[in-house]
Amino acid sequence: MPELRLRILGEPQMPRFIFRCDLHRFIIPTLALCFLIGAADVHAEDWSSLRTEYDQLKRYMAAKRTIGSSEKASLTELQSKLDAFRKNNPNDARPVAMDLQLAIWLGDDQRIDEDYERLASLSDRDRVQVAWARHRLGQNRYQSIPMILQANPIDLAAEPEGGILLARAHMSRNQFYEAIEAIDAIPEEGLAKPGIRGQANRIRGEATRWSALWQDEVTRREAEDAAGTAPIIQLITSKGPVTIMLYENEAPNTVANFIELSEQDFYDGTRFHRVEPNFVAQGGDPNSRPGSGSTAGSGGRGSWIPDESSRVDKRFHFAGSVAMAKSPDPSKPGKTTPNSGSSQFYIVLEPAENLNTEYTVFGRVIDGIEVAEAIRRDDDLLEVATISRPERAYVAETLPTPGPIPAPAAGPLPESPAPETPAVPEAPAAPKTVTDPPTGE
Repeated sequence: MPELRLRILGEPQMPRFIFRCDLHRFIIPTLALCFLIGAADVHAEDWSSLRTEYDQLKRYMAAKRTIGSSEKASLTELQSKLDAFRKNNPNDARPVAMDLQLAIWLGDDQRIDEDYERLASLSDRDRVQVAWARHRLGQNRYQSIPMILQANPIDLAAEPEGGILLARAHMSRNQFYEAIEAIDAIPEEGLAKPGIRGQANRIRGEATRWSALWQDEVTRREAEDAAGTAPIIQLITSKGPVTIMLYENEAPNTVANFIELSEQDFYDGTRFHRVEPNFVAQGGDPNSRPGSGSTAGSGGRGSWIPDESSRVDKRFHFAGSVAMAKSPDPSKPGKTTPNSGSSQFYIVLEPAENLNTEYTVFGRVIDGIEVAEAIRRDDDLLEVATISRPERAYVAETLPTPGPIPAPAAGPLPESPAPETPAVPEAPAAPKTVTDPPTGE
């Protein structure tokens, strides 16, 4: 049986991330043949017709890469034909695999999950479970990954990517010891497969370094919870509410800036203009409002605020942290302009080591992390509401902007906006080996 590979193509190259996802070009190479090359010839003529129609749609989708009303109608019509074929051939995996691709193009999450579950019962369960978990990772749906992978034990010697995916899910919840355990559970036979050992060493190294910072972070969080005095705000988004505790002690001016702007309704009606899978959801730009006439991602409050990322008591970019975006430094590719935070902020979806030096963390998600993970580009930030805060004035110290900043020669992403664009840089690849790796490479 050929090896099942569900490779997701088409995303701009991002060196930090191992798994790539662009749902408009999620190509499953001949999944039906992967499962049942020697399927019975019953209804062969019907299947041949379905296959021809599917291949035509696949070529069209690969060329156009967008779904309008006519494309949606064609995909839905083919789904109906597949439903009829599946009713007469309940044990044939080929139409299920084909329907899975159609559901991915249509963004029908419920049908995607149903198809994966059905495929797991009809074919190589381990491979399908890993592919399912990989798909969930591409959607930032971390919470469900352990349930998928642990519903039935996976042979990690044959499918070591399952251990990698499980570790990534634990990292998204700041469960660093569990992430290390998931990596260490991959046997040597699995580590020997192409690309696995490097990924395992990288993730284990990150988890080891983050675990060294975690105990102090836990102590701080317990103290904050006990005191009950930290400001609490809520992002009311089109996907639901996200509740955030602000770090007034470690980033007082950044917190004052955020509260000042939010209580002026500055953020109301803006959009999340930049969302990177497994990295950040970024918003807070007034230019992202519909009809603003300006480039989304290029705006701010009209002034800058001082960095607070060099304080000795600064907070780090654990998963769920909230931090200020900054403008790139045109004279130093890959670096930011000092003291260039303004109004744009981001939520990190996985721990981000490379952001700790230059970016000020000023809060963390305390409720609604699944909502934050579900945010997609151009989702609405309807309102920022104050839940509780000390009764005092919040007025930020600001700095004048030096004027328009030329766009860097090569931005981190093709869609990076032009002048004066606060942006989170691409995360570089971490070292592939660590002090105590599970294996040598």
